[in-house]
Amino acid sequence: MEGMKATLYRLALLLLPLAFASCSGLKFQPLYSKVLTFDAADFGTEAMAAPLLGPDNGGKQVIIHHSLPKRYLDQQYPGTARAYAAPAIKHLNRCLKELPHDAAHAELHARLTRTRSIILDFYNQRRIAFTSVPPYNGRGFMSRSALMPNLGTTR
Repeated sequence: MEGMKATLYRLALLLLPLAFASCSGLKFQPLYSKVLTFDAADFGTEAMAAPLLGPDNGGKQVIIHHSLPKRYLDQQYPGTARAYAAPAIKHLNRCLKELPHDAAHAELHARLTRTRSIILDFYNQRRIAFTSVPPYNGRGFMSRSALMPNLGTTR
């Protein structure tokens, strides 16, 4: 009888966080499998996006991810252009810096800023989750923030 009580107690302890999560609307998402989907136009003109997406990027879907395996991406997202989150943010920062700030480029500037903001939130969500664990990780007390550096907070 004692074994049955202990088993029920453990089961209750396991189900309690799930019950609170379902009531609060909290949704657990795996960080590794999450991707963002954009149109190639969200990265600017075809010539502007070519350093990141390749020369024939017009009209393609673009998948932004955190180090997912190429085989998985080929199966799940065939025929799409793919880029890692950090290089995409750096590319958009460079494009926004080089883009003239005039009325003719206002719409493109707003689109690039919006794309960078979404990718930056995606990157920082993973970075915060990765760096919020204790700093001792068996790598000679290497700081986790050195593994995934901050790319800036401007939007």
